[in-house]
Amino acid sequence: MVLILRISNEFESKFNMKIKIITSLAVLSFIISCKTNQIVGKTSEPQIVVMPFPKSLEGKWTLEYMSPVNGKEAKQLFKIQMPYLNFVDATKVAGNNGCNNIAGEYSVNENEIHFDTEKFASTKMFCQGVDETAFPSALKFVNKFDVIENGTKLVLISGDMVTMRFVKSEK
Repeated sequence: MVLILRISNEFESKFNMKIKIITSLAVLSFIISCKTNQIVGKTSEPQIVVMPFPKSLEGKWTLEYMSPVNGKEAKQLFKIQMPYLNFVDATKVAGNNGCNNIAGEYSVNENEIHFDTEKFASTKMFCQGVDETAFPSALKFVNKFDVIENGTKLVLISGDMVTMRFVKSEK
């Protein structure tokens, strides 16, 4: 009788231990699956929020001033024509870099603006004496804008410095 009771107690003890382990594993598995779902649900890319098209940007803007590049003023950099931007809608911009047509995307939030110049498309005409990289390179660092003088001038700012000024063009 003692032997049966002893086997029974050992069996019960091992059974309880297995139940505790299984329960612990189940709880741990549940916790991990919840955390995994939270991590998987997050993306590493920022969420793009499309803001309404600021009507103040609408239309064609022709470059009037640009911070000098390698000691050269805008008139020295762009001998064929002055670059311009045409804000098509809330995310699309087209224009000219002083020789070739360009098109791409931008984002705007209140007075913040960013041009995705890495993805700009461009025609490929031969442009002797024109620094085709100067204009898109300057746009790349722009982070703010302001429309001034009763909507006739657009100022693009990098940090706290005006890097470009445009004049509203008639259509």
